[in-house]
Amino acid sequence: MKLVDLTQPWGDRMPTWPQFEAIQVTDITTHHRDGKSTVLVRTNMHTGTHIDAPIHYWPTGKHLGEIPIGDLYGTGLVIDLRPITKPWSYYSLKDVLSCVPKGEQIREGDVVILYTGWDRYNWTKPTRDDVAYFDRHPGPQPEVCDYLVEKKIRWFGGDLASMDHSLHVRVRYFRPDLVKEYEAQTGKPIDETLPMKDFEHVHYHMAKANIPMLENLGGELAEVAGRRVDVGAFPWRWVGGEGCICRVVAFQP
Repeated sequence: MKLVDLTQPWGDRMPTWPQFEAIQVTDITTHHRDGKSTVLVRTNMHTGTHIDAPIHYWPTGKHLGEIPIGDLYGTGLVIDLRPITKPWSYYSLKDVLSCVPKGEQIREGDVVILYTGWDRYNWTKPTRDDVAYFDRHPGPQPEVCDYLVEKKIRWFGGDLASMDHSLHVRVRYFRPDLVKEYEAQTGKPIDETLPMKDFEHVHYHMAKANIPMLENLGGELAEVAGRRVDVGAFPWRWVGGEGCICRVVAFQP
């Protein structure tokens, strides 16, 4: 069995969302002073590879302590969307299904991971681009989310800062200059192409259906792109937890 790590490296210098304070890591004890190393970490749980528990967006959704470990492990499809993704792509269900590996289909109870290639912009790569990664990433149209909910998938994830389109989250308010750039690119007002009625649709509808989401996947994800693999996500067993930094692994025979 080969373990393929689908986790971004984590560190206190990694970028995070602009509405969140910076990560802080401080020494409690040190080797030269105390004979051991202990650190205090101050962070929100939505940095790096992490899970959104359903309660993050839905008040009656499951918290981390309520999600059985068996619900976080299973067979799944890593759908390779790289041929159809570019900055601000808003891909349809037809687009996604056209990229399902030949001979495969999305089954009830699957894990579904969308691989867009956007991990190339994350903070660990020579091609790092924080604006591209956080503010220009693609996202699925609502019909993609609704189809996966109907399929009763186990969990949903991707190599993106948010599973919603980058202008269907709060970047839309923080970067009005990018909204103008997007409108110039599409030739239409943003409310026509990305209507506010669908704002954070993926987050809300997945949460309402009690489907966890994994964001900022990375690591060696390209190794399993376009394949069916067993995959597991391993966050804290945190009572009341709405999100958690976690390790994600594919298990390859």
